[in-house]
Amino acid sequence: MIRLQRERVTIPAKYRGTGLVKQLINLLEAWYDNGGDVPFKDKKYQIWKGAKDTLSAESAGKCAYCECATDVVAHGDVEHFRPKDKYWWLAYSYDNYTFCCQICNQSWKAANFPVSGIELAPPGPLPKARPGEARLEALAAALCPDPANDTTQQLRDTFAAEDADLPHPYLADPETLFAWEVDDLNREVMLVARGTRSASRRAAEAAVDFLGLNREELRRLRYPTYENIHAFCMVLQESSQAELRNLAEQRLRAAAASGSPFAGMTRHFLREWQVLA
Repeated sequence: MIRLQRERVTIPAKYRGTGLVKQLINLLEAWYDNGGDVPFKDKKYQIWKGAKDTLSAESAGKCAYCECATDVVAHGDVEHFRPKDKYWWLAYSYDNYTFCCQICNQSWKAANFPVSGIELAPPGPLPKARPGEARLEALAAALCPDPANDTTQQLRDTFAAEDADLPHPYLADPETLFAWEVDDLNREVMLVARGTRSASRRAAEAAVDFLGLNREELRRLRYPTYENIHAFCMVLQESSQAELRNLAEQRLRAAAASGSPFAGMTRHFLREWQVLA
């Protein structure tokens, strides 16, 4: 995982401004009409699919979690970082979306979301009975921040007390939490906690348990990338030929770029080897 940048100018109209409020009114009406539950299996409530193209562009077509190109490992999903079945009021929050492969999303994360603090509750309290139109609109507008505004700090403040174990790739820097260990005998690379901090330990455990980031196919898939960057580092550090050194540097910079598979792992080893500071 690496930190991602939210491109707010490209957010589709239905997820911001008056378009968002309209969708949130429908969401709140469904919540009242279904006794405090939203039937998200009904396709008319599945509006998040329209965010897929912009989210994919933000993560360069990679899964926000495992960093594999989704056209290689599995088709990409719009994934609710905080699961919609539990955090129903964030179901249409663009800032709650990531672009994620189906394996990380459907086979692993699903509705899992471990926290170590106070579980987040919807803004409120919401009236027990469905209110009138004006009040309903006001309540809907308060369900989640408008992503057209720069809400990064507001979101951090909102979620701080919950102290989620998984790092939000748009609000936190996963590279400060994760490290990587190599098993040359089995030709695998595994995600581990970076250092001994509680936050790192919890993040690594949650990433392994609920995202499957140490599943066998990933451990093995990372190793050729590790081999390549290790070889280029050796050339960069030991070759006396300027042309080879320049080529090695170019390849390493490309491997560490945000759009490359396993960029977080690559950057970890380049820091560890003190290459390309």
